[in-house]
Amino acid sequence: MEYEHGAENQPMDGNPSMRGPSESATHIARADCPHLSDPEWEALQRLATVIGEAAVATMLRTLSPTEQHGVALGFIVKE
Repeated sequence: MEYEHGAENQPMDGNPSMRGPSESATHIARADCPHLSDPEWEALQRLATVIGEAAVATMLRTLSPTEQHGVALGFIVKE
C-alpha cells in the first residue's frame, strides 16, 4: 500500500504489465475503498505496519465492506 498524498488516484490492481517498477501487487488506493471513513482508512494503514501491507491488501480485496469496517474498528479499539 502506498500512503503518499495523491496515491488515491492510482489503480487498485491494474494489469501487472502496466505497473511501474516500484508499484507492487499489494497496492490498494484510498479511492478504491470509499465505504471506509478516513479514520478507518488511517487505522488500516497503521495495521499494515503491524501485520504487513500484503495482509491488509488481501483483506481489502476479499472481505466485504461490512467486514472491512469491523477489522478497522477492531484495530482502533485494540490500539
